Amino acid sequence: MTDSKSKVTAWLGIPVLIAALWSLAAPAVAEDTPIRLGDMAQSLNGVASQVMIDQEFDHKYGVDVTHKAYPTLDGLFNAIRGKQVDLGFGGWTSFAQFRSQGFPVFNIFAVGRGATLDVLVPVDSDIQSLADLKGKRVVSYAGAAGTATVLLRVVLSDFYGFDPAEGGDLQYAGPGLIPTLMKNGDVDAGLLFDPIGAKALASGEFRSIGNLAEIYKEKTGDDFLWIALATNDDFAAENPEAVSGFIKGWVEAVAYVKQHPEVFEDYGKKLGLDEDGIKLLADRVIRDYATTWNQEYIDGLMSFADRARKVMDKGYLEDVPDDAFSTDYTP
Repeated sequence: MTDSKSKVTAWLGIPVLIAALWSLAAPAVAEDTPIRLGDMAQSLNGVASQVMIDQEFDHKYGVDVTHKAYPTLDGLFNAIRGKQVDLGFGGWTSFAQFRSQGFPVFNIFAVGRGATLDVLVPVDSDIQSLADLKGKRVVSYAGAAGTATVLLRVVLSDFYGFDPAEGGDLQYAGPGLIPTLMKNGDVDAGLLFDPIGAKALASGEFRSIGNLAEIYKEKTGDDFLWIALATNDDFAAENPEAVSGFIKGWVEAVAYVKQHPEVFEDYGKKLGLDEDGIKLLADRVIRDYATTWNQEYIDGLMSFADRARKVMDKGYLEDVPDDAFSTDYTP
């Protein structure tokens, strides 16, 4: 009886042994690649980024995204150049300029076409159009070399005959401060992006005298690219599939946002927007998304680079390296 019991115990142990040996022999399942995503605080890119995380579109394509927000543009750019983040959002001209200066970063996908880049004035201002800004104090959120600031200078210089920077009328401030500066009369007009711009418009205290991307398209026939996605050489070389996976997840997240504009409700309520304000915000941001990225599109950006060189200080985009852009990771 004891001998039979021992045989039964031995036979029962065989499946366990086989399973243990199989687990040792079988290759380990690869974990999703962590990606630190850099963005500016209060940027609307954060809506699609959060959707990507909440809907697990990142894990669907083998990556694990952590969203990191920076309070200033300089802080974000320092993080991208210093590899404190693996991917980051920002103006494509800035990334191209960094590349020409020897920083190993490059543009890998289009994000925003500038549909929320408005020049705002107080609702009772006598300024009616961009032409009226000559000699006025204008403040930009984007800093002296930010893509939005460059676009403002290009549009005013090429199509309205003056450059506010040359007259000393162009100033810079954080986006959250600009509505207050306009209300207090410290500046006459402000260049803003959403959500701050949409919130200012929805308040009824400010109005737009022109959307820069729309004006640029009207005057040149070219689409404008405002925000791009960038990475650094080392991360891309070590994790090419993860970079491609992120972009696939991002495109799916953008499509989800377009189909579910209700994702803006919680975000808008945190900003204190009513239903009309939330709808305004959603409409503007959805129009801003850009998901086309190919060599033809990149070639079209060079006409803006030519215009930018004429208004910026010597050396700005003087040499745009071919490797400042890549389509290798495009879905």
